Amino acid sequence: MALAPAWKKPRAAGPVVWWLRNDLRLEDNPVARAAVAEALTDGRPLLSVFVFDPRFLDRSPYGRVTDPEFKKSIGTRKPVDFGNRKTCALRARFWLQCVRAVGEDIIKHGGNFMVCHGRPEQVLDSLPQGSLVVCQSEPVSPEQTDVEDAVADSLRRHGSELRREWGAMSLYHCQDLPFGLSASPGNYTELTLTLGWEDLWRSPTRSSTATPIRFPVAAPQVFPKPAVLPDELPGVISPAVLANEREALKLLGYDDHEIDEAMAQEMPPGGEASARDWLEKWLREDREEKAPSAELPVFWDLPTGGQDKASGGRDALQWANLARPDGWLRVSHYMAVGCISAREILARAEESANYNGVAHRLLWRELHRLNAIRWGRRLFWLQGPGRVERPWSWDASMTDAWKVGRTGVPYIDACMRELKQTGWLAYKGRKTSGFYFVFILGLDWRVGAFHFEDVLLDYDVAMNYGNWVVVAEVDKQNRGAHGFTSLEDLAAWKREEFEWKLTAEKTNDPSGSYIKRWVPELANVDAAHIHDPWTMTQEQMAKCCLSASSCRVCFLL
Repeated sequence: MALAPAWKKPRAAGPVVWWLRNDLRLEDNPVARAAVAEALTDGRPLLSVFVFDPRFLDRSPYGRVTDPEFKKSIGTRKPVDFGNRKTCALRARFWLQCVRAVGEDIIKHGGNFMVCHGRPEQVLDSLPQGSLVVCQSEPVSPEQTDVEDAVADSLRRHGSELRREWGAMSLYHCQDLPFGLSASPGNYTELTLTLGWEDLWRSPTRSSTATPIRFPVAAPQVFPKPAVLPDELPGVISPAVLANEREALKLLGYDDHEIDEAMAQEMPPGGEASARDWLEKWLREDREEKAPSAELPVFWDLPTGGQDKASGGRDALQWANLARPDGWLRVSHYMAVGCISAREILARAEESANYNGVAHRLLWRELHRLNAIRWGRRLFWLQGPGRVERPWSWDASMTDAWKVGRTGVPYIDACMRELKQTGWLAYKGRKTSGFYFVFILGLDWRVGAFHFEDVLLDYDVAMNYGNWVVVAEVDKQNRGAHGFTSLEDLAAWKREEFEWKLTAEKTNDPSGSYIKRWVPELANVDAAHIHDPWTMTQEQMAKCCLSASSCRVCFLL
């Protein structure tokens, strides 16, 4: 390689390293293209690496696992242990499948791929001097930003460099936004109007001056020569272990019971190809002519922008599907780890009859991502971004009852059992179970959010915590739940609203089929009582093999 003149930056001799994170795909991956282009331009070898960071898998106190001594936060804080992992074994298993799949694709293109277990700043510290590491930044997460900073510091000490790319985790590129990331609009309607959507609540029309959404980009077709490192990276996982999910989960720190539960559960297959198959299946079904349903589910308890029913038999934003347990698109788990991009989904759905609904959902996701960037660590405070002060409970018995689905409220219990077993819970179930947790039980919303972080298959930091602060009404100052001094008064004030939410579920599922599926001990309860079995007489309970104690409702009666 020819030497550069003194007035130019010299070409580095080390390899280019594509550090994969939550961008586990080749199509529409600007980071992959940037890493490949950098290596090809300077004739440098390329290494692709994914690192399972134990801090985001293990049991840990609530808070910033990258700052356990609170040096970047409030120094007087104390660790708070909510008793769960950052990632359950089921999601780790899905994650493993997605990592394996992208690795196989990279190798098919002529590249090489390495998977390690350890802290990225320690793993990548072993790269040769002069390495260039390229990664997708994740500014929505203070923890992930801390990891990036630690990697950058570690590489710099050895004459190497970290280059952070915006990538395509968001729908919009930060350079195209008509506002700074610290000054993004604070509500959905304002955001969509600012970006040029004329009225996304009712139409996907965009103005001629709308903020552009970049087209999806093709996967790299040619990979540079694979890098051969003088020494193996720390914590490398062998291909044989990676191919054996049980062994891989054990290496990642899960015990036999956790592994058995994860392996017994059916789940969507991981990987970019599976994500695209899932989207294509949805598009095919969306094109099929369907007779208008005479009995669309009600969705008055969802944030519908004033729409309480489908107009003319058409539900353009698909609120009815969000009111059902099965959901609608069901690609959120693939988006969370980057097996498919929001840009590709929007582009593929453009000719869909329900394009309005797809755009609407993706803009909600965009709002949560922008909010998370603007709020920073305030998103994770008990008082929330709105700095709301009110009483909270940390009752362990009520928390445990909610987590395992034994509160005595059948719909809530069905939701929590489905979530615990499958890692999935429909939008309405997440909102309603969260509302019950916060306002009827009066529990610290962060405990619920951290539990969801552990068990959700589609966990996304901005979506999860963003939705929880909205449900808990701590996202803005002076929202409805401010000013209360006792949990009892707060629960009394919210009880009618909770019962109203349950009324919608009674209307949508009068026979209680969803409840009976997930709470089988209520299988013999008549439809008239399936949603509120505590209203039965003792004689009726006895006929259903129930007792009064089993129908006791946490903090409701």
